[in-house]
Amino acid sequence: MELHRPLYFCLTEGSGGAGSARIESTDRLLQRVGAAPGRIHGRFSDKEAYRLLLDGRADVFLALLHELAEHLAGADVTCVAGDAMEGFNPVHDVCRALIDAAVGLIATRRGRVLRNYEFSLHDGVTGEDSGDGALVVDLDPPALERKIAAAREYPEMRDEVEAALARAGAAAFASEHLRPSSLQKKMSEFAVTPPRYEEYGEMRVGEGRYREVIRYRQHVLPVLSALEAVARPGQ
Repeated sequence: MELHRPLYFCLTEGSGGAGSARIESTDRLLQRVGAAPGRIHGRFSDKEAYRLLLDGRADVFLALLHELAEHLAGADVTCVAGDAMEGFNPVHDVCRALIDAAVGLIATRRGRVLRNYEFSLHDGVTGEDSGDGALVVDLDPPALERKIAAAREYPEMRDEVEAALARAGAAAFASEHLRPSSLQKKMSEFAVTPPRYEEYGEMRVGEGRYREVIRYRQHVLPVLSALEAVARPGQ
């Protein structure tokens, strides 16, 4: 973010199932590094996004696709980086699908090819498994210190940040790995093995915290398929 000062989009305000919104913390970070919020910036709460998936509102995500593609094309963006599809959170996975669909739509309708990268939020990516075509940015000690300080300035995520540092150590965060999108590969995997958020959702339903479980085949795949059909018609 310091190097490129990106145009930043986020679908939700980051409150999770029962947490506090962290969009104000994000805004402070964007301002500090000289980045700018995009047109889609904390549009929904996480609960609202979950509800859209449960209710089968593919139309809402299709509208977001067109809005995202229009803004990326209008801003002459040449490279996009965003969440990887990891099966940990359905909203993160839909964000990846929105990115891929927007890149595909711009290529189909405008003939422009955007470089499209993903970064891991939960699984972790080392230099050995980043894969062909990955970008690796190694941080010097001052940059790593700024990165950790920025993470700690999110009060809503303090416990997560400290747990990650205790588990992996600061040195584990000294490289940034961006790899080409693996959306299609992950979709094939989840067609056979359900993503982790289904198991997590079942636990929460059992605890009485959630009423419904978001399922990949029933709730998420129809949205991904609708996005792909618009971005790559006839494929």
